[in-house]
Amino acid sequence: MIRTPEQYVLSLRDGRVVYQDGEKVEDVPARYRMAVERAACEFWISNEPEYRSLFNYMEDGEEISFSFHVPKTGEDLQRRREIITTLNSNGVGGSRLTGIDGLNGVAFACERMDAAMGTHYSENMRAYRDWCKKNDPSICAAVSDPKGHRMLHGEDPAQAHKDFYVRIVDRNNEGIWIEGCKLHISDAIIANELMVLPSRNHNESGKDYAVACAVPCGAKGVTFLATGGSFNGGHPMIIFENVFVPWERVFLAGEWQFSRLAATSFARYHRLTAATYKHVSLQTLAGLAMLMAEYNGLTGATRIQDMLSWFAMYAQVTEALGKAAALNPMVDPASGFATPNPVYTNCAKYWFASQWHEAQKYLQDIAGGIAATMPSMADWATPATRPMLEKYLQGDAKYPTEERIRAINAVIRQGSTFNGVLSIHAEGSLASQKMTIYQNA
Repeated sequence: MIRTPEQYVLSLRDGRVVYQDGEKVEDVPARYRMAVERAACEFWISNEPEYRSLFNYMEDGEEISFSFHVPKTGEDLQRRREIITTLNSNGVGGSRLTGIDGLNGVAFACERMDAAMGTHYSENMRAYRDWCKKNDPSICAAVSDPKGHRMLHGEDPAQAHKDFYVRIVDRNNEGIWIEGCKLHISDAIIANELMVLPSRNHNESGKDYAVACAVPCGAKGVTFLATGGSFNGGHPMIIFENVFVPWERVFLAGEWQFSRLAATSFARYHRLTAATYKHVSLQTLAGLAMLMAEYNGLTGATRIQDMLSWFAMYAQVTEALGKAAALNPMVDPASGFATPNPVYTNCAKYWFASQWHEAQKYLQDIAGGIAATMPSMADWATPATRPMLEKYLQGDAKYPTEERIRAINAVIRQGSTFNGVLSIHAEGSLASQKMTIYQNA
């Protein structure tokens, strides 16, 4: 089944509990209209003739989103990259950017776990994947935990409480109950499903923290706390208060030996996703640098040309490493799963993250000091002050002043603390990439 944008929007009115800035959000599509429209466009584009063969495939006579296809080859991984590139180049999608990586990462761990321990979680995962094929949900991976004291495991009595990592608090023959919190989970408020999985390894004494499961966003006991001041819900906290999960939606429940594999398998897929969408972002960044150089009349300066060539390298090396990671995969002989090359994937993530602040230095150098002292756009909209800005913020006479002002504001946004932290910590810290490269090189 391929859903329509209208079906997606309607699915968000499921009674989910969302708070932002001290108020309860009663209607998610109305409150986060722009974000919902952006996410709904993924369903729109998958129904467009121009893109339908890329986004979808046929299975048993039914058209299905390629997102739910088990990656078996490097070409499958590269096709996923092409889908992500298409979405980001068109400024759409996002509500299942992380979730598909969670789905595939946990599925891979299930195969390994069943083979080693005689469990049957792969059957649950295959059934859940079939459900996804029939219902076409947006899925969000819920991974990062609050952690508390980061040198301690969740069960350590020195922790302030036991819920710094999501854990199983009860179970019976029908399912499990979970408690805890997940932090900065991008676009979770506008997803349909949460793929909950561990963020780290857990010991035998902390086996209750070894849990992976699929939870509907509207499930009883789930509460979203949106990013403060955000217009789109941002990257919310998700609180789980005695949330029931039936066994058919459980993919790890106490098998602590495989908590690390669930986390790292997700990371391997998701860092490939990161290298892919970041290439589009870095192309935009390079274009902005070139634009500022043109507006400031500096394209003929050798030092500026050196910076612009660096921007081209920054973007294209990220793309080359991402493509290499997809087309040189690790294929598991038992399950047939293709996972991105761990060295190339982590090199790609480390490269773009470690160079982000260098890119901002060059961008701000090209833009000039005005990026730190820019008057408000409200002044541009005020008749008394607009002529002043029109006259004195003019750059090269070939370009309108307003265009230069808007470009300067774009430079300011690019250099935000949010973008800096996002580049360093999203998809895993720099230390996690170096650790993985060391283990696999």
